[in-house]
Amino acid sequence: MKHYDQAAWTSYLNQMLPAAEMESMEVHLYRCEECLNVYMICMEDPSLSLPSLEVDTEQYVHAIIARTTGTKRSWYRSTLLHYGIAAAATLILVATGFFHGLSQELNPSSLQKDIPVSDVWLNKTLGWLDTLQNAPNKGGSQP
Repeated sequence: MKHYDQAAWTSYLNQMLPAAEMESMEVHLYRCEECLNVYMICMEDPSLSLPSLEVDTEQYVHAIIARTTGTKRSWYRSTLLHYGIAAAATLILVATGFFHGLSQELNPSSLQKDIPVSDVWLNKTLGWLDTLQNAPNKGGSQP
């Protein structure tokens, strides 16, 4: 694996290399820990003049505010409209007897639920405890 020296990384940071070579160096940088350390040393070099971002913060904030305050929410995205549609649909289904017809289609056996296993075990355990408590004393001395 070819490693790049500090001068090569400085040229890379100053963008003084052809685009193809810069791209291959960038790919190499993702794979090589040693070159990443050299690159980080070059980045910390105070003599290196990186391009500064000249952004007027106040103007940027005002542009964002102007973009967002002028927008109006579409009428079809209104929460109140969605609730109104749901309520109307529910009223129509109730008025036409849809839910009543749906409940009539179910047979009574499907409405009966099986007793949970935990209830069965609980009842058996309680029955066993009752037999122990009501059983006459067998042997031993009583005070």
